[in-house]
Formats: sequence, structure tokens, C-alpha cells
Amino acid sequence: MKRVSRRAWSVWSVGVFVYGMAVLQRSSFGVAGIEASRHFGVGAGLVSMFVVLQLAVYAAAQVPVGLALDRLGSRSVVTAGALVMAVGQLLVATTHSITVAIIGRVLVGLGDAMTFNSVIRLVPAWFPPHVVPVVTQLTGLLGQLGQILSAIPFRAALASYGWQPAFLAAAGASLLAATLMGTFTRNAPPGRWQPDTSGSLGAIVASIRGIGAEPATSLAFWIHFTVCFSTMMFPLMWGYPYMTAGLGYPPRSPADC
Repeated sequence: MKRVSRRAWSVWSVGVFVYGMAVLQRSSFGVAGIEASRHFGVGAGLVSMFVVLQLAVYAAAQVPVGLALDRLGSRSVVTAGALVMAVGQLLVATTHSITVAIIGRVLVGLGDAMTFNSVIRLVPAWFPPHVVPVVTQLTGLLGQLGQILSAIPFRAALASYGWQPAFLAAAGASLLAATLMGTFTRNAPPGRWQPDTSGSLGAIVASIRGIGAEPATSLAFWIHFTVCFSTMMFPLMWGYPYMTAGLGYPPRSPADC
């Protein structure tokens, strides 16, 4: 049985860290809804636009990001995505304009869309087939620790230091992720990756149709479409405001958790 190299674990560890940082950027507004309403002087309906547009861009970008991934590889796509998220959070941190802030969150959604699939692409490139399923699951599970980072340290920074320092710190975390990805990872071991530029528009459309026609793909789509909606909206948008402003639970510091 082929052993996994230390280099493979190193590349994967950086990828998981970058994905966790992307989840932090994605979910940072989930604990900032009340502050966002005050900061921008708008109601809950407009605040919800931040997350709605962010997720819409995330979904719409999947196919273009996949094409870029084939041509450029994980390293370039993930690095670019982290930089785009950093710019988005920087805009959110430094503006009082609702329009500019929404553009910032759209950029966060775009950068987020460039991250998970690209990190997952590293797994079969660096790991032998017998461990790929386990490492793939670990990637998704460990990356979700980014939600804990947004719920505890990011929320603590927001409460203690205010809007701009908290979101500037989030932008800095994304910039760090981009630096690590660009410096310490490669698409695959030497000689195992080549850019794929063969896909024509017709072939891409046919491929999408073929994937959609698969019963397992259809089942997964509808499960995510119907079941995951409420659970995603809770951490990404209304969970924290609902529990604190709605139900009256007191905000807790990290020391209380």
C-alpha cells in the first residue's frame, strides 16, 4: 500500500487552513447582522441582501470557476479567491455606503466559490486512491471550523473593537491564506498536472446536461436545495440576531463558552 508523503500532508494542511478562512469570511455576517443595521443605517431587509447576493454569486460562479480550475490549477484559483475575499472584506470594513458594502460581500461570495472545489481538487492529485475519500471528508469537516472562528474570536473582536478593526482582521486573515497558498502549495507532484484547455462551449453544456441527468446528482441537488436552506440561513444570517435580539439570550464572551 502506497504511503502518503509528508509533502502531501503539508499541501493539504494549507488547503484546509485556506478553506477554513474562506468559511470565516462567508459566515462573518452571521454574527454581525445587528451591527450592520446600525453601521449602515438600514433595516433588516437590506441587511439580508448582503447574504442573499453573496450566496447567489457563489452558486452562479461554480461553472466558470470549474473551467478556470481546469486551466489554471488549484494553487492559482485558491490564491486568487483568497485575495478577492480580502478585497471584499476590506470594502466592508472601510465604507458606510450600503452599495459598496454589498459589492464587498459579492466579492466574498466570488472568492468563496473559488475555494472549496479547488482545495478538494488537491486531494486526488496528492493522495493515493485508498485515502482520498477519508481526506476529502476531513477537508469539509475541518474547514467548517471557520464558522467557530466567526462565532467566537471574530464576534469578540466586533464587540470589543468595533466594525472596522474586526473586518480588517478578517481581510488580513484572508490575505494570510492567499500568501500561504501561493507560497507553500503546488497543483500536484512534479509532472502530474497539465492545464486542460480542450473543453469547447458545446462540450461543457453537454457535460452539464449529462451530470444533471444522473439520478444521484439530482437527489443530492434537491436534498441541498430543500433541507439545507434553514440550517444554512441560521449560521449565515439570522441565527445570532434571532437568539440575542429576538429571544433575549445574552451575548457571551469566549471566556463564557
